[in-house]
Amino acid sequence: MSMKSGDWLRSDFFSVGVSQTIAALGQIIGVRLLTEALSPAVFGEVILLLGVVTLATSVLVNPTMQALLRYYPEYAQFGDGASVERTALQRIMRNSALALPLSIPLGVLGVAAGWFSPTVIILLLILVAVDGLRMLRTTIMNASRQHHRYGVWQIGEAWGRPLLAYGAIVWWGIHTEIVLAAYIITSLALYGCMNHSIDPRPAVMPGRDVNEDDLLRKFAIYGMPLIPLGLLGWISGMADRYMIGSMLSAENVGMYAAAYGLASRPMLMLSSIAETAIRPVYSTAVVRNDLEASRKCLVAWFAVVCTAGIATCVLFALFHQQLAYLLLGPGFREASHFMPWIAAGYSLLALYHISVRVCLAHDAPQAVTLTEAAGAVLAVAMGFIFIRTSGVSGAALAVPLFCGIQLVVSVWLAVRSVRSVRSRQEHLVASTT
Repeated sequence: MSMKSGDWLRSDFFSVGVSQTIAALGQIIGVRLLTEALSPAVFGEVILLLGVVTLATSVLVNPTMQALLRYYPEYAQFGDGASVERTALQRIMRNSALALPLSIPLGVLGVAAGWFSPTVIILLLILVAVDGLRMLRTTIMNASRQHHRYGVWQIGEAWGRPLLAYGAIVWWGIHTEIVLAAYIITSLALYGCMNHSIDPRPAVMPGRDVNEDDLLRKFAIYGMPLIPLGLLGWISGMADRYMIGSMLSAENVGMYAAAYGLASRPMLMLSSIAETAIRPVYSTAVVRNDLEASRKCLVAWFAVVCTAGIATCVLFALFHQQLAYLLLGPGFREASHFMPWIAAGYSLLALYHISVRVCLAHDAPQAVTLTEAAGAVLAVAMGFIFIRTSGVSGAALAVPLFCGIQLVVSVWLAVRSVRSVRSRQEHLVASTT
């Protein structure tokens, strides 16, 4: 690597940290504005609809993004990053074409059952497409360490979506369609601006011929086990809202989701800063078989996330009422007692994500699928029991419990994955000498 570990850590953490902090402020202010303008019931409906978009992108797009992050450092060092980008787009288009025949009947069923209006279905499809394009471009920026452009895009999304939605609600009234349309317009505008801005990366002549058909097969092999992973991750992260909606009410969903969004935000921001700054360099070190550099990256990653998690838990345990008064609308503030439990769960979840990235970097997506499957089963089983017995409070209490169990399983599998890869490498070296 051209920079020492301390140099890139200081440089990337500062750049990413500033942009993530500004973006997080936008999201927090956005929650404050939307909970001021929307009732808990309407806010809950919006959250459930956005959950459908998250499910679609998790299954159709995210596995390919993980493959892009895996192969980009390997090919970019020879000047072949553009081949990886084209392959990722081609893979997403294939996944979308396969999913379309299933999506149309489900949409018709939803309209017939009265779950959605035709307008909502159309807006959801557009939002899935827009979010998929956004994920592709921002993942490329992350993989190529274009942190400034990545940060600008994040800030625009975080501030633009809720501000435009709030203005549209004030102007046209309270409708879920208004919120979805505002999100689409914001993302399309940002995509147009960022996609046509000048790319600051220097032009690099390809150093070798790349068989893109072979690369596409690599993407398929790597991403295939991650397709159920997207579904399982969505179940772990979103099933509680839908169980609350079916067992209680949309109003309860809205109150829980508002508290959840606020309590999870600090750890999402801090863990994202750490991952954006460290993961590309960690992946490069793993590809180069640089054990010392990869170990330093991993220690720094765990230290940052663990320290942030402890601080976040203390913050919400002591000041959850004051934070709810400042950052939530009047109709949502009684949900503040959910926040300490959710913050604790997300602190454990952030550590879990590090062990997942270790498995992915060592070509062990099956291990990740196993841990996500365990997490999904635990989330549904524990969520159902706790919601049934304790209502919305039970849903919050279940979060740190299943996240903690999932973390233990994932760390064990990550250690096994690293040892397995190193054992194969040592055996290969021994056989060639």
